Amino acid sequence: MSIGSKETPAEIQARIEAEPLPDNLGALLDFAVERYAKRPAWIDVDPEGAALTYQQLNELVARSANAFAALGVRKGTHVGVMLPNVPESLAAWLALARLGACLIPINPGFTPAELRYGLTDGDAEWLLLDGECVATFDEMHESGPVIDRSRLVTYGDRSVDGLSRWSEMLAAVAPVFTPNEPVGLDDIVNIQYTSGSTGMPKGCLLSHRYWLQCGKMLSEVWPKFDRIQCDLPFYYLGPFWRFCVAAFQGGALCVPPNYSLSRFRQRVRDYKYDMAWMTDPVAMQPPDPIEKDNCLKMIATFGLSKTLHRSVEERFGVPARDTFGMTEVGFTAYVPLDASDMVGSGSCGIVAPFREMMVATPEGEPLPYGQTGELCIRGHGIFKGYYKKPEVTAAAFHQNWFRSGDLAYQDERGYFYIVGRIKDMVRRSGENISVTEVESVLSTLPSIMEVAVHGVKDEMRGEEVKACVILREGQSPQTMSPETIIAHCRQHLARFKVPRYVQFYSAFPKTGSSKIAKKRLVDGEGVTVSETFDVSTGNWLAGAAK
Repeated sequence: MSIGSKETPAEIQARIEAEPLPDNLGALLDFAVERYAKRPAWIDVDPEGAALTYQQLNELVARSANAFAALGVRKGTHVGVMLPNVPESLAAWLALARLGACLIPINPGFTPAELRYGLTDGDAEWLLLDGECVATFDEMHESGPVIDRSRLVTYGDRSVDGLSRWSEMLAAVAPVFTPNEPVGLDDIVNIQYTSGSTGMPKGCLLSHRYWLQCGKMLSEVWPKFDRIQCDLPFYYLGPFWRFCVAAFQGGALCVPPNYSLSRFRQRVRDYKYDMAWMTDPVAMQPPDPIEKDNCLKMIATFGLSKTLHRSVEERFGVPARDTFGMTEVGFTAYVPLDASDMVGSGSCGIVAPFREMMVATPEGEPLPYGQTGELCIRGHGIFKGYYKKPEVTAAAFHQNWFRSGDLAYQDERGYFYIVGRIKDMVRRSGENISVTEVESVLSTLPSIMEVAVHGVKDEMRGEEVKACVILREGQSPQTMSPETIIAHCRQHLARFKVPRYVQFYSAFPKTGSSKIAKKRLVDGEGVTVSETFDVSTGNWLAGAAK
C-alpha cells in the first residue's frame, strides 16, 4: 500500500481477509524462494557480512530440519533455542516449523534459575544453545536435572566435551528436506513467553496462522520494503514477524549482533534501511543532521509519546505510524499510511485485518464511543492459551474476547486510544491516574534516561503518585532537582496527576525481556542514589515511599 492508495481501510481489510494464506510457515518460505530466490533474506550488520539469499536460507533451513529430525525431533516436539542473532536462529525456527515441532525461544542472558523455569514450564525435550551458555546450563543442572545433558547441542566455535556441535550436524545432512507429517495453519509453532512484568512469565501458544496473519497484514498496509531493521534478539516477537513481512515482500532482515541506541541513526544511514522501528529513547536523542540522510519509506512505532511523534516525522522526513499489538493477539490496530492528520494524536489506529476490537465494561459489555474501558480483542489466529495454565487462560477472556488489560477508548472515526494499563492505575482521591501518561510526560525531559511511575499508599487520599527516575550520564539530583521535575509535570499534567514523590535510581529491576519489573521495583528492588523527596513538604524522607 502507498500514500494515495484508492482502497479504503475497509476495502483493504476485506481483500486481505479474502485472500488465502500459505498452508504454513514452510509454505511461506517456499513462496519466497519461488519468487525471490536470489534476493537477500538476511544481511549482517556491524560488522557487515555476506548476505544470505532466500535460496541459501532455504538450504540452511533444510539442513536444520534434517539435523533436528536426526535427533528424533518430530511433530509436537518442544525444542528450546538459546542462540545469539545469527542466521541459525531464524533457520532453527523455520526448520521446526517445517517439522511441525514447537520452538521455545530462550534469552542467552538468562540466569540458571530463569533457564530452569523456561525449560521446565515449556517441557523442552532438546536444547540448542550457544556454547557460551553451557556453563549456565551446568550451573542450573547442579541443583536438579531438567533435561539430560545428552540432549544439548551447541552452536559456535567453542567445543564442549561430550556435546554435539550444530555446525557438524548441519554439514552432515542434505540441503533438501521433505516433510514426513502434514503441518496445518493452526498447529502450534511457538511457546512464546510474556515478559513476566506482573508475575512469572506465561507461555503463549502461537500457531502458524498467527505469524502468517501478522506478515500478510503488515506487508499489505505498509509499503514494500527491501531492507528491514531487525535488531531485537530472536527470543522476542519482533524478528519473527519481521521475517514474515520480508518473505511476503521479498525483503531482507538487517540484523546486528545486538541493539544499540547510540548507533541507531548511523545504522539507518549506513545500511540503507527502508523500514525502521522507533522507540521513545531513540526519539529523545538530540537532533542530528544524520537523520535526514536515510532511505526510509516509513518509521513504525508502538506507543510512541504523542509529544515526540511530530518531531520524529520532521527530523527523519518520512511518515511515522503507530501500531498496537500484544504477544497473545499479534497486531490488532494500525494507523494508515495516509492518515497524516493523526500524527501526534496519541491514537494507536483502527482495527487491523483478521481482528475485532471492543472497549468493554468489567463485565465484558461494549461501551459507546468516547467512554474508557478495557480493550478486548478477538479473531482467528490469536494465541491458543497459556501453556499448562487453563485457569489463567480462562480468566484472560470474556467468552471469546481476549482481555488486553489496557484501558482505552474509541472515537467516532473508529480510532482507538490507549490511556493506560488497568493494573497500572493510581487511584488518588477518587481520580484514576494513568501511570503511562505521567511516564510519557516525564520521558520528554532530556535529562531523564528512564522513568517508572507507581502508586504509594496514603491514608488520606488512598494512593499518591511516585516517580522513580534514572538520569542521564552527567546529571544528578543536584543538576536535575525534584523541583525541576515537578515543575515540568505541572506544565503538562492536571494538578491531581502530578507526582508527590520523586526518587532517583541508577538501575531498575528488569524482566527477561528487559522491561522494567514494576512489582519488584515497588517491593524495594533497584539501585537507589537518593532518598525519596516529598513534594508536599519539600523534605527528603528516610527510606523509600511505598
